[in-house]
Amino acid sequence: MSEANTGGGTGDGGRLGRIPEQVAQQAAGIGRAVGDAVGPKAEDIANRSKAASADAVAGVARTAEALADTVASNSPALAEYVRGAGQKIDRLASDLREKKVGDLLSSAAEFGRSQPIIMLAGAALIGFALSRVVKAGVATPAGSAAKDDASSDNVSHVARSEVY
Repeated sequence: MSEANTGGGTGDGGRLGRIPEQVAQQAAGIGRAVGDAVGPKAEDIANRSKAASADAVAGVARTAEALADTVASNSPALAEYVRGAGQKIDRLASDLREKKVGDLLSSAAEFGRSQPIIMLAGAALIGFALSRVVKAGVATPAGSAAKDDASSDNVSHVARSEVY
């Protein structure tokens, strides 16, 4: 085997040894270019999502406040608890509006490290809620549910007989 094939030859002037370095530099340059091109768009999308989330969270806070007002006459202690929760939710909405996306992610990571059980419970709750939303979206539309059972049985019977 010759020295050129083993990479130990000096006949190439050291050019072969520099190829990995050149590839790494080109990859870094491409990565920077992609980041520069995609970064502003991704930041814009994240900021719009953050604003929509803040509005949704503020809506939950208003709902909690209205619920507290509704139950205040029957159960003042419960109303005070719900009102306090609504105020904390409203502070969350304010934080969402005021903080940068990176700061929010850092805060969430810090909270996850300090309160892992609560984070897991929240993730499970969100997963359950999302599964219900998806399941509701897959369910039959209201108009088709209004059909009487006889017609739907005929349709399913015809469909089955055509398949077999």
